[in-house]
Amino acid sequence: MACAPRAGEGAVVYTAKKIITMEEATPEATAVAVAHDRIVAVGSLEEVRQQLDGQPYDVVDTFEDKVLVPGFIDNHMHPLLVGGFLLQADFITPFDWTLPSQQVEGVQGRDAYLARLQEIEAAKTDPEDWLLTWGHSPAFHGEVWRADLDEISSTRPILVWARSFHEVTLNTAALEALGFLSGDDPQHHQIHYDKGWFLETGYKSYLLPKMAGILLEPERLMPALKEAGEALHLGGITTVADMAAGAMDPETEVNSAVAAYENDSTPFRAFYVPVGSEVVTDRYGGLEQGAEFYAGLPEMNTHRIQWVKQVKFLADGAFYSQLMQMQDGYTDGHSGEWIMPPDELERAARVFWNRGWQIHVHVNGDLGMQVTLDVLEKLQQENPRDDHRFTLHHTGYFTAEQARRIAELGALVSAQPFYLYALGDKYSEIGLGPERAHYMVRLKSLLDSGVKVSLHSDFTMAPAEPLRLAWVAVNRLSASGEVLGPEERITVEQALRAITIDAAYAIRMEDEIGSIAPGKIADFAVLEQDPYEVPPAQLKDIPIWGTVFEGKLFPIGEN
Repeated sequence: MACAPRAGEGAVVYTAKKIITMEEATPEATAVAVAHDRIVAVGSLEEVRQQLDGQPYDVVDTFEDKVLVPGFIDNHMHPLLVGGFLLQADFITPFDWTLPSQQVEGVQGRDAYLARLQEIEAAKTDPEDWLLTWGHSPAFHGEVWRADLDEISSTRPILVWARSFHEVTLNTAALEALGFLSGDDPQHHQIHYDKGWFLETGYKSYLLPKMAGILLEPERLMPALKEAGEALHLGGITTVADMAAGAMDPETEVNSAVAAYENDSTPFRAFYVPVGSEVVTDRYGGLEQGAEFYAGLPEMNTHRIQWVKQVKFLADGAFYSQLMQMQDGYTDGHSGEWIMPPDELERAARVFWNRGWQIHVHVNGDLGMQVTLDVLEKLQQENPRDDHRFTLHHTGYFTAEQARRIAELGALVSAQPFYLYALGDKYSEIGLGPERAHYMVRLKSLLDSGVKVSLHSDFTMAPAEPLRLAWVAVNRLSASGEVLGPEERITVEQALRAITIDAAYAIRMEDEIGSIAPGKIADFAVLEQDPYEVPPAQLKDIPIWGTVFEGKLFPIGEN
């Protein structure tokens, strides 16, 4: 199969040890022809020559000992809101982290956490500089509140981002620097001033906008965005979907992203999906007015940064915070939280559904899943839509019966498998118990039911490493090395589809990216080993040479 090069353009034929196309008709090849930014032929070298049918071409053997796969797609991450913000912070995480600029050694235990925090504070030379840190997890670090942070410093503003990004804790100096503690502070059930604790909607509505002036300062933001981009390249990623774009300020966010990424040295593109909650759309006058405003956002599109007719909602609370809504509650008696209560989720979804938008929903617990599927079923009964691609994101815990219902309703799942690795052991002990913790992110149940599944990092909720996500899904190993819910393991091929063609499908881009086929954009991840030949336990360790983005080579270390 071939697609003719543009008039006057020759093709470059790349030969490789193996090309994994993710195309069912021709799953493997050893040569691919590229003209400009498009694939024009795939097959053996002889087959590609025949397909080019007299067109001029050059044969390049750069990849003769490499394995080409479609460029990896992470269809749920936040290059600016999370990556750009959190990469300004010092990481104090339960497990080791690898960043482009540094290796971070994991810390567990409350005393060790506070000691690391004290070390960071002591190393700062500017007394007015904020201390921002990310990675705190009560399950691994114990509770840390305002009074504890005041003991670290009573004068330096300190902000501790939870591992989930959905909550923060501040010391008194930080609260005062942001204008709180003035006597007329906003009151919200998800704000606790005595603890310095803002979570979910209380955090997003009242704290994050105040921090924006600090976090969006170019001298702070641009280096962090650069590092976020480097992290994507190291992971072999050529396409991302930003699943909360414009949540702070669409114009400022786009301008920052364009300044960082709209250049010939950036080897990836980003599709922007706005948030349709009332907290955000009220800025534009309400849900209907928000939908109208969002419809005009593509006017800001550039080559690499593009708004799409898709919208994101958030049902229940963060999985890392154990704030997801669970049908049978928690073993310690605490309660989950709603980000968008069920009535708001239904109101907002109806507005965008009736306007033909594709809907994505952050949902983590099985009660959150029940509510979200009820909304989808009601919308489909009121206004049936074919090919709606209503996509459920994260899906930390749901039941086998819900997997079947997801299929019946025609929904998709973009799953966060890293929960299983990072939290499976701890949640077996705390909050969920082994019966539920071992069956977090039950992917095989979804696939067996006929649901299309993709995998995402939600960077920095997981490393921006699609092969690592695939490794978790295939092996279901927790951090301790225990296999959790072994019958929910999926195959290597299913996992590769989930970070390529099925990830593209979930954002309506399968005709352009996600597989290596004539007519599609020439995006490849270049691997040093064949994922089908290495032991499944080594899938995450496959070295990545670099990527090809729109036909241009981007070796790691040379970009």
